[in-house]
Amino acid sequence: MSASPPRLAPLQQMLQRVPTSADGPSAWADGEVGAGSPSMQLRLLDSHKREWQPPALDRWGQWLSALSGRWVRPLPRLRRLAARVQRQAAPLRNLSDSDFNQAVTDAAAQCKLHNGSGSDSRAAPSDLQALALVAEAVRRVHGFEPHLEQLIGALALLEGRLAEMATGEGKTLTAAMSAAVAAWRGLPCHVVTANDYLAARDAQIGSPLFALCQVSTASVTGQVPPPARSAAYQHDIVYTTARDLLADHLRDALALGQGAYRTRFSLMAARQGGQVTGQGVVMRGIHQVIVDEADSVLIDEAVTPLIISAQKPDALLEQAAQEAVTLARALKQGEDFRIEQALRHIEWTAAGRQLLKQLARDMPPFWRRADRAEELVQMALYATYLMVRDQHYVVEDDKVVLVDELTGRLAEQRTLSLGMQQVLEASLGLPISPPSEVSARSSFQRFFRRFTRLGGMTGTAREARAEFAQVYGLTTVAVPTHRPVRRRALPLQVLRHESDKFDAIARACEPLLQEGRAVLIGMRSVRSSLALADRFAQRLPGVAVAVLHALEHERESAIVADAGRPGSLTIATNMAGRGTDIALDPAVHARGGLHVIVGEVNDYARIDRQLVGRCARQGDPGSVQFIVALDDELLRRFLPRPLALLWAGAHRSLPPLRRLMARTMIRLAQDRASKLSLRQRQLILDQDNDMEREGF
Repeated sequence: MSASPPRLAPLQQMLQRVPTSADGPSAWADGEVGAGSPSMQLRLLDSHKREWQPPALDRWGQWLSALSGRWVRPLPRLRRLAARVQRQAAPLRNLSDSDFNQAVTDAAAQCKLHNGSGSDSRAAPSDLQALALVAEAVRRVHGFEPHLEQLIGALALLEGRLAEMATGEGKTLTAAMSAAVAAWRGLPCHVVTANDYLAARDAQIGSPLFALCQVSTASVTGQVPPPARSAAYQHDIVYTTARDLLADHLRDALALGQGAYRTRFSLMAARQGGQVTGQGVVMRGIHQVIVDEADSVLIDEAVTPLIISAQKPDALLEQAAQEAVTLARALKQGEDFRIEQALRHIEWTAAGRQLLKQLARDMPPFWRRADRAEELVQMALYATYLMVRDQHYVVEDDKVVLVDELTGRLAEQRTLSLGMQQVLEASLGLPISPPSEVSARSSFQRFFRRFTRLGGMTGTAREARAEFAQVYGLTTVAVPTHRPVRRRALPLQVLRHESDKFDAIARACEPLLQEGRAVLIGMRSVRSSLALADRFAQRLPGVAVAVLHALEHERESAIVADAGRPGSLTIATNMAGRGTDIALDPAVHARGGLHVIVGEVNDYARIDRQLVGRCARQGDPGSVQFIVALDDELLRRFLPRPLALLWAGAHRSLPPLRRLMARTMIRLAQDRASKLSLRQRQLILDQDNDMEREGF
C-alpha cells in the first residue's frame, strides 16, 4: 500500500537500510559454545520478547530520575571510586604472572556471582576490584597506567551512564576496560562503534589486553559472512556497529519465527544443555552494550529505522518511475509546485494538480488515480530539486550510493524506500534496481532500550542530554579532561557569498602554512570540499591539498597520518569528525599545533564541536576559527526569511556587531534544525511503539 511522504519527513525518513541476508548454519552449531546452564544460553529468546511499555506516569518518573543527574551529580562519587580503584591496583604490581592470572580467574568468578542483572546499577565492590585488576593489566600490556579520568569513565559505563569525554582523552581504552569487567560477568557484552573501520580497529587494539584478562573478542562488520558472524558472536566481547547489531537481531527474530517455534526452540535448548540448532540464528542474546560516539549512534542514526527487506522485481514500478520523471520535467517551479527548503518538501499548487490531471489522461491506466500520480511525480521532483549529487549521494559503477551527511561516509548498504530509489535512478538515466519488500524493521531507540545495561560515551553529549534521559534513561556524566585545554579561538568571520568565503579561507591559511602549521578545514559535502580545493589550486598553486571525503574513504588512514605534518593542508567532510586522531609532528607542536577551520556550519552544534575537538587534544596547543557565509546551507534552510533579510542588510555593520549577529543567527538556525530532527525521531519511535502493540 502506498502513502504520500509526511510533510515533515525529509530525505532521512525515506532511507532504508538493506543488509545482506543471514542465510547460513546455526549460531548454536558454529563456533565453540560452552556447556553452561540453559538459562544463560537462552538469553537469545529473552531479547526477542515483546517490549513492555510502562504506563505514562512511570515513563515520566524514569525521565525525571535520569534528569536528576543535572542536580544530584554522580561525578564526585565516581571520582572517589576511581581513586579507590587506583589504590587497589597499586599492590597488584608486585604479583607474579601466575599469581596475577589466578587473581583474574578469582575476580571473574566473583563478577559472575554479582553479574549486574539486578535493579541496582551502581558498581559493586567486586566491580571495583575487577577494574583494579584490569588497570594493572593495562600497565602490563601497554606500559602505562590508566589515569583517573579514564577510570571515572569506565565506572560510568559499567553503571549504565553516559560519559562525556573530550576528544583525545582515551575513550577507546576506557571502553576496553569496562568491556573486560562486563565480560567477566558471564553475559553478552557488545561494544558499538560509529563504523566498520572503528569496530575492527578497536577490537584489534584491545586484543592483547583482553587476552591477559582471559576473555575473548571479535569484530562483526558488514563484510563478515553469516557463518563467521555466528562464530564471532560466541566471543565474550563483540565489537560491531549499531547497523550490524540491529540487523542481526532482526534476522534472528525472523529465523526464530513466532511463538510456537520459539517454545520448541526453548525446549530443545533445555534438553541439550543450551546447545541447539536454529537455522539462521547468529547471536547469543543481549545484556550489556557500550556505545562509543553515543550521540551519533543513539541520536543521529535514530532518525531512520533499520529495515530488513528482500528484492521483489516490479516491471510496472520501473516503467512508472521513468514516466514520473518525464512528467516532473514538464512542470514549472513556482507555478506548479513550491519547494520548502527547511522541511525539504515539495508542495503542489492548485494549478500543478490540475496540470498533472490533464497530462495523466494520455498516460496508461496506472496514472488515472490522482493520489498515486501526485505521489510518484512528487518523488521525481524531490529527486530533481532536493537530491544533490556529491552531497546526498554519489554514483559509482552506474549505481546510486547514498552519503551519510552527518558522518560524511558512504552508506553502501542503505537505499531509498517507497519507490524513491527507482525514481532517483530514472532521473539520472541509470539502470533501475528492483524495489524491496519489508520483512522486519525496528528503530534504534526501540532496540537499545531492550538492553539490561546501556552505557555510552561521546565528546558531545551536552546538547542532547535531555533526549538521552527521556528516551534511554541515561544520566550524563561530564568527565573532566586529564590536562588543561590549550585551544585558542580566533574571531568568527562572516562573508556574504560562498565564493567570498573560499577566498577568505585561502587567505587565512596562507600565513599558517608558511609558518609550518598544519591546517584542517571542515566542509559539509563532497561538492563543497572539491570546490574549495579548486580555489586553493587557483590562489595557492604551490600548496598540496589533501581532500578527505566519501569518495576517498579508502585513503582515509593515509590522509589522516599526514594531516599533522608541517605545512600540511587537509580539507575534510565530517569523516574527520569521529574516531580519527591526528598525530602532530614535533615541529607543528612547537609552532602552535593544528589549526582547524570550520568552513561550513552543520545542522547541529555538537557536530561542529566534534571537528573543533580535532585540535588541542591531550593538552596540545591548537587553534580554531569559524568562517561562514550568508548563503551556507544551514542558514538558507533554517533561518526565517525576515531574519535572513535583516542579517543581510546589517552585513556592512561594524565587525563586532556583525559577529554577534552571526553567532545569534547560527544558534537560531541550529536550534530549529535540532527541533525538527527531534520531532522526526519521536515520530519513528511512536510508529515503532504502535507496531509493538500490534505484534509486529
